[in-house]
Amino acid sequence: MPKTHIPDPIAAAARAAIEQRGISARKLAKRLGMKPRTVLDFLNERRETRDSTRISICRELGIDHEQGVA
Repeated sequence: MPKTHIPDPIAAAARAAIEQRGISARKLAKRLGMKPRTVLDFLNERRETRDSTRISICRELGIDHEQGVA
């Protein structure tokens, strides 16, 4: 049975916050000391992301990492 993708509201909130601030994922990754691929994979929901990575991205963007709201 194929796995159904459930959209991640936190990733969606992060994408919106990045767009609203007019910064790139690459710039965000640099601020956080992460690889751009790590940030892009989270934003585009390509694979599971460590909780610590999600929390760091959310903190930088001012997003509640549990609710997905700024």
